[in-house]
Amino acid sequence: MKKINKSSVFAIACTALMGTFGNSQATAATLNLKDPILQSGTLNGALFQEIDPNDPAGTGVLQSFVRLQSPGNNTVEEGYNTDGRPLEFDENNSPQFTRSLKLSDVPIFTIGGVDYRRFLLDINEPNATPQDQDKPLIDLESLQIFLGNAGDLLNYPTFDGNAVKIFDLDSNEDNVVNLRDTNAGSGRADLLVYIPNSLFSVSTNEYVYLYSKFSGAEGGFEEWAVKVKEKPDTPPKSVPEPATLAGLGLVAGAMAFARRRKSSQTA
Repeated sequence: MKKINKSSVFAIACTALMGTFGNSQATAATLNLKDPILQSGTLNGALFQEIDPNDPAGTGVLQSFVRLQSPGNNTVEEGYNTDGRPLEFDENNSPQFTRSLKLSDVPIFTIGGVDYRRFLLDINEPNATPQDQDKPLIDLESLQIFLGNAGDLLNYPTFDGNAVKIFDLDSNEDNVVNLRDTNAGSGRADLLVYIPNSLFSVSTNEYVYLYSKFSGAEGGFEEWAVKVKEKPDTPPKSVPEPATLAGLGLVAGAMAFARRRKSSQTA
């Protein structure tokens, strides 16, 4: 279990408090994270935090468990992770990018004394242009999480009765999160999503299914992950075996003796 640094806790806590007061006055269903300034906020119990380009969590190669891309000129994309085939929506068919996910592989982080399961989202939208500053923008229209009893389930949203829905961004109303592609290029996460860990205790099922739907998708794929592939450590230099060291010592001694003998003959 990992803890978030105090500055992040303070930022998320402030936006959560602001969101609470805002909802008490009006039923705001939109969380706006599209401004260039890094932001965070809450919506329906989930925490959303944009990733600073200098944050180590935003570098490396994501180990995605579901990758989505809108077909043709369509700007709406949706789908979920599974080992089952054929896929139903806009998921990448490769088992490397769309696959099952075990609950034990989803890390737990503590924020403000509350435990959360963390998911990473990589957005791949076009860069802004002088003519169109909104190109990097995309909307998260739906986010649902299920716990299933196997890794190859199909037939969303019922999964033939083999999965239990534990989180729904739209459970109380039609909510949406406005997002911006802050870290250009693929393999660099743009958003952290924290779901209360207490929700995952409603079922003993060990497989996590994440369904999401985006609108305004105009570029490459969007992908979800829980881990970043670490760069391999520099391999240690090979150390010669003791016998090799002894052999090298004999050779060095012989060379030194030869040099001394040659010097005495010259003198």
